[in-house]
Amino acid sequence: MFKRRIEYLLARILSVINILIPKDGYLIVFYHTAESFGDNTEAIYNYISKKDRQNKYKKEVLLPMINKRHTKIYCAWRYMRARYVFFSYGDTKIRPTKNQIVINQWHGSPLKTVGKLTKDKSFSREKLDSFTYLLSSSELFIKPLAKAFGCEEEKVKIVGQARNDYLFGKERSLYFENTLKGSEYAKTVLWMPTFRVSKDSRFVDSSAVNEETLLPIFSKFKELDKLNAFLAKNNVLIVIKIHHYANFKSQEYSNIKYVTNDDLEKTKTKLYSFVKDFDSLVTDYSSIFPDYILLDRPIGFTVDDYETYKKERGFSIKDPIQYMAGNQIKNIDDFYGYIDDLVYGKDKYKNERGRVNKIMNKYGNGNCERLCKLAGIKFDQ
Repeated sequence: MFKRRIEYLLARILSVINILIPKDGYLIVFYHTAESFGDNTEAIYNYISKKDRQNKYKKEVLLPMINKRHTKIYCAWRYMRARYVFFSYGDTKIRPTKNQIVINQWHGSPLKTVGKLTKDKSFSREKLDSFTYLLSSSELFIKPLAKAFGCEEEKVKIVGQARNDYLFGKERSLYFENTLKGSEYAKTVLWMPTFRVSKDSRFVDSSAVNEETLLPIFSKFKELDKLNAFLAKNNVLIVIKIHHYANFKSQEYSNIKYVTNDDLEKTKTKLYSFVKDFDSLVTDYSSIFPDYILLDRPIGFTVDDYETYKKERGFSIKDPIQYMAGNQIKNIDDFYGYIDDLVYGKDKYKNERGRVNKIMNKYGNGNCERLCKLAGIKFDQ
């Protein structure tokens, strides 16, 4: 707590200094504090790099968690020199000047509580609005985001998630095609559960954890053994994408595969290029849901710990279960029912998905282009 207070005091001092620092009108900083470069920050970086054929802009990626040279002092200095700053994880806490455009893209439409909406009391005392704009995918998330970051609603702009542009790519990812041999299966399912307890035990979002498998619904590996036999019989592949905060335990199966961020990075596969390759999705309270619904494909929702999660972590929007346009899976039988529907082409929730998608996403593709227009970044033809 003392360390955080010192950091915020320093940020206030640097915010004053920032007013005095001249800005480089062509410097764009991409600031990312995750353990790998990805998500919305990487997506907008790639878009700008491709569009800026004349190298009009200086593009600098700051990765303090990865690059030892990117110290806090260096990152703060480059931030203060930049005209444009994009981030989706972390921030420098330095307030932008009138000569800067600092955009907090965040990393998904928030179903679960974030920032000042969480039970972490430290956030209530901290200023989290060190940006020019905060991005949302629709009207639904404007109020929750403004409350979570303690900013005026006018700062929240509906642009869409930059990473979602990858969902509309035409070519299948290398990992799906070459490693998983995904095209050989009749149906493919991507299962993306959010974490319940973080690896460092810092976050306990739901105490309803199946200790043996660390997965929702299936508490024992012998239950997964039976599921695998059922999948093999129907030529269905389930890929469990592990959340980067989560611990996981796995066994070898023919039709159930576990995939981590590291696995994807080895083949330079972008997560959302991978996500788009699957026929259907299983998830819960993850922000993958508002993104994947853009593809208009079947979604199953594991809600066996819904009440526990609601009580312990909580949700940013009221009763998100009302928006879950798909099979609501509370037990193993429900899970098999979802797979059966998929195998036999029963899409009972198509109309409902269309309705919910309009609520959760104002736009589909072209989010990076809209984001550049919002920032005022222009490219030479």
